[in-house]
Amino acid sequence: MPRIIRTLAITATLSLAASTVFAQGKKPDVRIATGTPGGAYYAMGAVLADVLTRSGRVNTATAEASSGAIESSRLLVSGEITIGGMDANWVVAGNKGEAPFKEKIGLVTVVPIGVWGMFFIALEGSDIKSLEQLKGKRIAVGAKGSGMEAHARQMLGSIGWTFDDIRAVYQAFGPGAASVREGKADAQLQCCIPNAGLTELTELSRTRVIATPPDMLNKIVGTSGVYAPGVLKKGAIKGHDADLPVIDILNGWIGLPTLPEETAYIIAKSMIENIDAMAEKAPQYVSVRELFAKVKTQGSKVLEMGGPLHPGSLRAFKEAGIVK
Repeated sequence: MPRIIRTLAITATLSLAASTVFAQGKKPDVRIATGTPGGAYYAMGAVLADVLTRSGRVNTATAEASSGAIESSRLLVSGEITIGGMDANWVVAGNKGEAPFKEKIGLVTVVPIGVWGMFFIALEGSDIKSLEQLKGKRIAVGAKGSGMEAHARQMLGSIGWTFDDIRAVYQAFGPGAASVREGKADAQLQCCIPNAGLTELTELSRTRVIATPPDMLNKIVGTSGVYAPGVLKKGAIKGHDADLPVIDILNGWIGLPTLPEETAYIIAKSMIENIDAMAEKAPQYVSVRELFAKVKTQGSKVLEMGGPLHPGSLRAFKEAGIVK
């Protein structure tokens, strides 16, 4: 089980305390809820925490595992974390008060994490070559309650399936990839190249990315509001020898509107200044650099990962000349 952040509940006096801290010019503490060990958020959160620590602008910056977006949302609301890694579908659902949320939360984008392709993968010798052949198969869909499980449900629901149509294996990136390699699962829903679990799977086994037929791809993209058509480029993972259409998902480091403006500004400014170095340590951040470039032609909306940009973050992007 991943280690979950556990602290004492913080009362409403936190907002007053935060205001006092900034009034006195003290540096903030930044706590980052990442994701399950072995996944992309886990590594990327550590890189962001390191950048913030080295910037000298924060008192402390820590990255800790959570079981996924649902847990990170709870930790945000309880005041136990500063930001959490989330896919855009969770942000949209939280802002609308849709399941699994019982009421509107109000989530904002502090900084983007990136735009990544999502796909099913199996061993090369598998008889599964196309998405429709997943029916009845053992599919590693992510940890219970994780963002990946939610994506699996939403994607399959878009084509008229439920989890009753597959044999769901509830495992995070690393364990799920190991199950595919060991023959304990027939396929896995993967994303966020590179991540340790996927790298191990493709290095130790010959694999095949499962094709999504155009009609199914259109249904998934057309009903979600948070997906877009994407392409997994040739050579993106070992053994992948041709461009293949996949589903793109938006991801962000997400916070609450009550996050002090100066804290959001510090996080965004530190990322902007260090994005090249961050991309070297966690290659998924390359897509953030690409998003910065797209702002020139598509506007600041491309920086919104399911929720509006925090005012403090917007100030940092304007100061850097990324947003006009």
